[in-house]
Amino acid sequence: MRLPSIFGMRVELPADDPFGYDKHGVCIVTPDEQFKVVIYGNHLDKIAQLIFTPTNSCSDGKHVVDATNDFIVHFTHKATFHLMLPMLPESIHAYKMCVKPKGALPGMELSPLDDISTWITTEKPPKEYFLPLPVQVTVIAFLLCLSALFSGLTLGLMSLTPQELELVMKAGSPSEQKYAAVILPIRRKGNLLLCSLLLGNVIVNAAISILFGELTTGLLALFISSLGIVIFGEIVPQSICVKKGLAVGAHTILITQVFIFITYPVAWPVSKLLDCLLGDEYQAYDRKRLMELIRMSIKNDNGQLSNELKIAVGAMEIADKVAEDVMTKLADVFMIPDTTVLNTKTVAEIVRMGYTRIPIYSEGDKNNVTDILFVKDLALLDPDDNFTVKTVCGYHRHPVKFVFNDTPLSVLLEAFKKTGYFKGEGHLAMVKKLVGAEDHDPSYELVGVVTLEDIVEEILQAEINDEFDVVSDNVNKIKRKNLQAEINDEFDVVSDNVNKIKRKNLQQRDMSKMFDKEAPQIQISLQIQMVALQWLVANEEAFSPTYVDKNVLERLIRNSARRVDISALMAMSHSAVNVPKVAKLYTKDEMSDRFVLILEGRVQVTIGQSGMMFEAGPWHSFGSEILKKLVQGAATLSRSTSIVDTTDLSCRRPDLMFKPDYSVVVKEDCTYLDVSVAAYINAYKSSLMQREKG
Repeated sequence: MRLPSIFGMRVELPADDPFGYDKHGVCIVTPDEQFKVVIYGNHLDKIAQLIFTPTNSCSDGKHVVDATNDFIVHFTHKATFHLMLPMLPESIHAYKMCVKPKGALPGMELSPLDDISTWITTEKPPKEYFLPLPVQVTVIAFLLCLSALFSGLTLGLMSLTPQELELVMKAGSPSEQKYAAVILPIRRKGNLLLCSLLLGNVIVNAAISILFGELTTGLLALFISSLGIVIFGEIVPQSICVKKGLAVGAHTILITQVFIFITYPVAWPVSKLLDCLLGDEYQAYDRKRLMELIRMSIKNDNGQLSNELKIAVGAMEIADKVAEDVMTKLADVFMIPDTTVLNTKTVAEIVRMGYTRIPIYSEGDKNNVTDILFVKDLALLDPDDNFTVKTVCGYHRHPVKFVFNDTPLSVLLEAFKKTGYFKGEGHLAMVKKLVGAEDHDPSYELVGVVTLEDIVEEILQAEINDEFDVVSDNVNKIKRKNLQAEINDEFDVVSDNVNKIKRKNLQQRDMSKMFDKEAPQIQISLQIQMVALQWLVANEEAFSPTYVDKNVLERLIRNSARRVDISALMAMSHSAVNVPKVAKLYTKDEMSDRFVLILEGRVQVTIGQSGMMFEAGPWHSFGSEILKKLVQGAATLSRSTSIVDTTDLSCRRPDLMFKPDYSVVVKEDCTYLDVSVAAYINAYKSSLMQREKG
């Protein structure tokens, strides 16, 4: 008779039902839940019953599998059945299998199988962790901190470009400069730093998931690990590092360097590949983006830097604007015809208008501007001589410069800056526009005047009220109407109609005091004026009647008189050593264009390498070298354009300047004559005009 034998067993449970084996190899099942059992052996069709007993006796028939009803034999070596076992008592370790063959005699003694692979238990052993539970929880907390650090540094450090860090090092607070200096060397490694931080973050997050899986199972482990990583590893650190990235990065630089070292074998090749594919990391701002960035800064500024930032925007915007955008329209420009007679009333009206540069047009056509009249050219003229504007302009020769209406402001500014382009024109240009027609050739017409002040206004983003601005709104530049009509009415008729014009709101620009004989710049007595005139004529050839008319010389003396109240100046100075600039008449080795004659008071002269000092009193003169040069070049002065100022002189006629080898400083209250080269040339030309008229 062949007896059945079993040499293996497998338990099949639902996928969501955890089961396994204990350390002895006994199969563990969930108590009171049905499960499927597969057994392997020989002659399994000879089995009558399978008995599972918690003891070593097979007489316990509580857990019996009847081969007739519950047993399914697959061939003779495999069989399956379903089984449900209750919880084992604490003292019992496992259920053992007893096999009852078919045809067994009643009372036949059966023994449990000793093969441990056929045992089943409901006792779950205590869970074993990868690390002791307290240590594992601590490690998870530490890994969450590392995840937070890597996530925060990835955002905080990588959002700061090397250029921004260099900017912080130069313009940040002391603490920011310190942090930036620590971070910059490692931030320059760009892709290597990025790869190391990302690798570290991935490794740490994977380790967190694994360790959480040890503590819990299934969806609970997924939920807890994801929640911990998102909140503590992403949201919190990134929100902190967005604002405190410099400080966090500087204080954790050692940890970052350690992880770069650990991940170097993997991170370095990847970073080099990224460098080859993406190129070097460099962020540059073009002009348009930089302007928009400054505008955004102005909006967010608390008011301390807004003016400076507006100037920066204005300086960059001039490249996008042309002369027509900033010019004063021709209808608002004060212009006079070249036939105007410069009598007393006309000169007074010109001066009261407040204009220092006046375009002059010829033949009654305002498009035919031929000269620029400088009001200071009238300073030494006698209005009773009734010179015409054309005569005065013919002597002083201030040529007119023209620019097109579409000339960029940047080009125009460079032209104003060049010493050879606008010599003598006072940084003023007439704006012309090309006008085309079908029946004749294109022509040009004047549309306005542009000055250096107009360009500076665009840079400063503020209105500068020069003489060509007649505005009531500095922001929108709204022009006052009909003012030019009033002005033109005056000069389009004979000068006898001057007193019929009604003037309003012009007193604030009244400059007539420079022509007021009763109120010269510095009031000196008539006796001193006469003595000064006689001294100049007798001692300096340049002031003789051959070169300067007596009446012109009298006006030149009145206009050139200066006084330095040294006691008041020293009282305002914080140091007795610092001499006020106005008290320095000459400085050694500095170019000068002035002739000085002491009338009252005393000055201190320092001369030579040894610094020898002496005092000079009344009727002591300085700068005679300039007068000698003017006399030698007198023949060319009448043919040259007028000198605007010292800067213009140094550019155009440096030969008319001299370099003193001494210094002259006012040491007590002093009155003196200060005649510049420009003033002398003006006097010389005024004398020529008077002689020609006489």
